[in-house]
Amino acid sequence: MLFAALVAAAVVATVTPARQATAQQAPAEHAPAEQAPAEHAPAAQAETAGQESDQAVGGEVSENSSAKDSAAQNPTAAENSADKSEKTPWISLTGHWKACQFGGEGDVIIKDDVIKLEHGDPLTGVVWTGPFEGDAAKTGANEPASDSAQPLPRDNYEVRWECRRNSGYDFLCAFTVPVADQYISLVMGGWGGGITGISSIDGRDASDNETTMFMSYDDKKWYSARLRVETTKITVWVDGKELFSHPRADHEFDIRFEMDPCTPMGIANFECDSQIRNVQLRRLHASEIAVAK
Repeated sequence: MLFAALVAAAVVATVTPARQATAQQAPAEHAPAEQAPAEHAPAAQAETAGQESDQAVGGEVSENSSAKDSAAQNPTAAENSADKSEKTPWISLTGHWKACQFGGEGDVIIKDDVIKLEHGDPLTGVVWTGPFEGDAAKTGANEPASDSAQPLPRDNYEVRWECRRNSGYDFLCAFTVPVADQYISLVMGGWGGGITGISSIDGRDASDNETTMFMSYDDKKWYSARLRVETTKITVWVDGKELFSHPRADHEFDIRFEMDPCTPMGIANFECDSQIRNVQLRRLHASEIAVAK
């Protein structure tokens, strides 16, 4: 029996260390499982980086979208912004208009930069009293020179405005401008209301030259007009549509004698009541002049 007890004790002594060793080694066997998150760390980092990248791109897209939305809501601002690199700005022509003395003219009322030309017999109009390049300011008998006005160009420029006829039947606007040392008048709705064109080219009126256009103007409706004088040509738009572009080479330009009080720049109507607003001018940029040539 003593022998049996000794054998049992030996067996217990042998088995116990083995079990302890196995128990101690078990955590080492499961260690890779605990380190598994480290094996997946690159994927997690990539996902995080991807989210950060998406957020960065998303911010840029959002910013671009905002810019596009702003441009869509304000196309004029977008257009002006796009033009800054190659065009000169428009300037408003205000504060230096005075009534023309035609004889028989109607009243002229200027309020909030809107020029109202009332019915005359037959003409009513205004003239710009500020100076032009190479000229002194044009003044009335009791009117001081418009020293505060910057000299306007006589060539390579464009002017734009809005006009409407309230009542009457003939031209709501004849806009007289310089063409270097000559003059022209853009007549809108003349000869009974249906003719638009330039007076005069080679002695021929707007009713009888290459610029003659037949178009009517509704009462109490605003029309936008734009007149561009370049070294090589004269171009006219009404409501954004180009009506004509007439070359200057080998042509003489002049105005009808009735329009002399409107020189060097002025606006008149004929036997009607009309309004003019938003008169603006800009010089052509050197690059635009070069392209025109």
